[in-house]
Amino acid sequence: MKKKRVVVISLLLLLVSVIGISSYFLFKDKINLLDVDPSAVEWNGKKQKDTSGEENTIAIPGFEKVTLYANKTTQAVNFHNPEINDCYFKISLIHPDGSVLWISDLIEPGKGMYSIELEKTLAVGEYENAVLKYECFSLNDQSPLNGSEINLKLVVV
Repeated sequence: MKKKRVVVISLLLLLVSVIGISSYFLFKDKINLLDVDPSAVEWNGKKQKDTSGEENTIAIPGFEKVTLYANKTTQAVNFHNPEINDCYFKISLIHPDGSVLWISDLIEPGKGMYSIELEKTLAVGEYENAVLKYECFSLNDQSPLNGSEINLKLVVV
């Protein structure tokens, strides 16, 4: 009787394992760890230099300052993922005090954000050492790649 119970439990564990492994391989391409940002639109700015001859490069747009409007959460910006990239961008705008002002979902190559919604309003002034953080993710499986943090000035008018 005890031997029969061990065999039944072993078969059940094997069945559960097979179902779990099968489910993973059947649905792994349908699982998105992060969502592609639906508000990202075709970017119509200046084309980036061609880096197609360079291996594993990611073009990151640089900024010295970002101008925002005081006492408003809706802001006009020009954040984009250059079309030459083979990765998604997730972009964050970070206040000098470390608080996150805005964070995007995944932005596809060739897409950009022209309007964002800040987490809080800002008072008039210049804020040194804010950060525009770029996190990069593989187009295939959304695995993390290199990223960048750009120090900039927030000019709030």
